Amino acid sequence: MKQTIRVVVFLFALSLLSSSALGNYSCPDGTKAACLNNGDTVCPASAKCVSSEAVCLDESACDSAMGYICGSEYDELIKDYEKVVGQYNQLTSENVGLREIRLEQRNCVINAATLKDAIKCVRSPN
Repeated sequence: MKQTIRVVVFLFALSLLSSSALGNYSCPDGTKAACLNNGDTVCPASAKCVSSEAVCLDESACDSAMGYICGSEYDELIKDYEKVVGQYNQLTSENVGLREIRLEQRNCVINAATLKDAIKCVRSPN
């Protein structure tokens, strides 16, 4: 009889332990429960998840009020920036060339002896 009581008490204690080990989980209103495998991560809808291999920038590299950027997006922005800088440099070079032509034409007109010579200065290709 003692043996039977011990078995019943043991089974009862075991059932209490297994139910408490499983836990009593509840979700906040408007959310759903999910089953996860080992290594799975959960990100709130208001956040952006990145892989564990993602490049992290120094925390001082970004203004936390403006948000952060992934390394791949940063690399893409740098490429775009370098392209714009190249376009700017090309336009600057063209502008310098046009200014030189204009200066030569101006000097030619100033030094022209006749109106015909002045017109030739502006119409002739340099």
